[in-house]
Amino acid sequence: MKTKVWLLILLVVVLLAVVGEYALYYRPMAQVYHTAMEKSAIAPYEEAQKSLTEAVKSLSGRPLTDQWVKELTARKDEMLLQEADRAVAAGELTYAAQLLETADPDRAKALIQEAEERAHAQALKDAYEEALSLEQAGRDEDALAAFRALEEYEDASERANAIEARMAFAAAQAVFTGTNFDEVIAALNALDTAEGRAAAEAIEQQKQAWIEQRRQQFAAKSAGRITAGAWHTAALGASPWIAGDGRYGAAPAEADHVFSGLTSVFFLRDGKVLTTGETFGAEETIAALNNVKKVAPGLVHGLFLLRDGTVIAIGSQALDRLPAEEWTGMVDVAAGAWHSLALRQDGTVEACGTNDHDQCAVKKWKNIVSIDAGLWHSVGLRADGTVVACGDNTYGQCDVRDWTGIVSISCGACTTVGLRSDGTVVACGDNGAGQCDVSGWKDIAAIAAGAYHTVGLGLDGRTVTAGSLPAPLPKEPLFSSDWIREDVVTQPEAKGAPTVYIQGEDTDVGPWLYMDDKGAVLICIDFSEERELFRTDMLATQDALPSGRVTNPSASGNYIIMPSALSAEQAQNHHAVLAFTGDFIGWTSNRKGVMIRNGVTYYDRDETGSLAIMPDGTLKFFPRGEVNAAQLTALGVRDSFSFGPLLVENGQRLVEQPLRNAEYTMRVVLAYSDPYHYLAVIAMRDRKVQMTHAMMADACVRYGCRMAYNLDGGHSTSLVFMGKELSMLTLRDTPHTNIRGLSDVIVFLENDKVGTPPEQPQATPES
Repeated sequence: MKTKVWLLILLVVVLLAVVGEYALYYRPMAQVYHTAMEKSAIAPYEEAQKSLTEAVKSLSGRPLTDQWVKELTARKDEMLLQEADRAVAAGELTYAAQLLETADPDRAKALIQEAEERAHAQALKDAYEEALSLEQAGRDEDALAAFRALEEYEDASERANAIEARMAFAAAQAVFTGTNFDEVIAALNALDTAEGRAAAEAIEQQKQAWIEQRRQQFAAKSAGRITAGAWHTAALGASPWIAGDGRYGAAPAEADHVFSGLTSVFFLRDGKVLTTGETFGAEETIAALNNVKKVAPGLVHGLFLLRDGTVIAIGSQALDRLPAEEWTGMVDVAAGAWHSLALRQDGTVEACGTNDHDQCAVKKWKNIVSIDAGLWHSVGLRADGTVVACGDNTYGQCDVRDWTGIVSISCGACTTVGLRSDGTVVACGDNGAGQCDVSGWKDIAAIAAGAYHTVGLGLDGRTVTAGSLPAPLPKEPLFSSDWIREDVVTQPEAKGAPTVYIQGEDTDVGPWLYMDDKGAVLICIDFSEERELFRTDMLATQDALPSGRVTNPSASGNYIIMPSALSAEQAQNHHAVLAFTGDFIGWTSNRKGVMIRNGVTYYDRDETGSLAIMPDGTLKFFPRGEVNAAQLTALGVRDSFSFGPLLVENGQRLVEQPLRNAEYTMRVVLAYSDPYHYLAVIAMRDRKVQMTHAMMADACVRYGCRMAYNLDGGHSTSLVFMGKELSMLTLRDTPHTNIRGLSDVIVFLENDKVGTPPEQPQATPES
């Protein structure tokens, strides 16, 4: 029993120990466990996680708490997964990934990737919305950049294209200045959109209306306002003026139209001809004309269109150059070298005269509104702005078939110039002096083409020019003829190409036109005189004046015996472009004055007056006893001539010769109209064509000469051009072949391409 008591006491003690242990140790631990578990059920995730973490930390490593630690850890992991699921459901993928980084690394990685994808998608959406707002705000450039950055997102590319098209359309419209129609139309059509095409069509309609307005402007400003000839320009500005060739005198104080030929100027006022360069032998007839609407001067004839449509023709009647009497009801006229044109009101054209280059082949022309003529070609402007041409096309002067939008035309010697409705200018033909270099001209109201230059009159009144008047000129000659060596270039290839115009085969009736870097020569046969004349214009430079040459350069002194030779032979020996009769220095019976040839004095007796070619480009006559050779040489004179008489001085005729005592013979006259512009006037077509001193003086006055001096004539009369003796030419079938050999000639311009003529007439004995 005692043992049982002690066992009982021991049990009680154990129980009391257990109860004490529980009360002192396990109970607080249990409380920690239960509190953490309860809190995990009701507290926010982070607070619950904190409580569970602290409980695990507190219970870990204690006796009898392992189970609690396991349960707390399981609860903690469970809550982590639940929180991760909630975060995923809430779209908080990055947060969920952070939660699972340790618990489930693979899922955490997947969530991070998904989060990035979602973030990118959201960024695209936000950028798209921003681009939309920029577009709605009218900020097209910013919106375009935003949509282009989105690339293929939604309809970003389509929206960007639309904005770009809209911007391009606006840009195309923005460059429109009111006149650059073609540029804007091209830009709009290049958009390849319905809107662009519609806008381009609208601009095209504006263009056509503007063109019509400009047509009317140009028509009002251009008619008879500016004109050009071989060596001159004339225009109506604040007051009429003439520039260049000075033979025409002063322009009138007032005029309403001006017209030119190669060597003539006509001003009109109220239908009256005020001043003229040439009268074609009919000064009184021209002065009596009234109601003149237009003048078309040719080389040796002129057409005067009256306001009633009548055409009056004045000048040479040779070769049927003038129109028939039935030319009435005309609205325009034009004259070439040897042909005439007239435009009828119905748009058809009549032509007559020389047709060796088909320059009169105008019968099929229709709907013509304007005409003009060069030396050997004819041009017509159609109502639709296109151009037609016929005649000589050696230099491409008839290559106008592709021209459009033309409102005005003008012909030079061998050029054609067209004015477009937009104020620009086109040109074709001979460009030896740069006269076709007009591509950069703008806002031009009127055009005029001369032999070597082209002139434009701007809407603002300015004058622009292209070409040479006359220097600098091309350097090498061009001549397609048996009279020249075969190595001469036969066609111009580019700007600066040489120029020699030849009329007809074997140069039968002229005109002849030559130019190089020293000067120019224009030769024509003037049929307006009772007896035809060779009229030779020489345009010189300071370094290339007309100069005398002799057959024996060593001969000199008071008594000269000098051999003679045909002029053509002398011209060939000196490679002369032009040569004509001098004063026959070797004729011992002639009373002589001072004779200097090419700087060498041959005779210095001063038995009569002498004519000197002065260094300033003029001619000057010195009466007997006034100067000697040394004095002339000191003045810079290299050539002086002594024959006479002096026919014209200060533009006035000096000789009076009654008809019954008039001596008719073939004659040579050296004259000048203004500095460096000389004329050789020669009557020698055949023995039936002979003139008096007075007749020659009258012709020189009509040509605008300030001074004219008679040289040797008769059978000594000779004119040689490029090795060709022109005195052998005739229209009367009676060649002048009995040419006397000469001791000297006057030459102008030299060129080593000049060859020996294939046949030369034999000199006749001097008589």
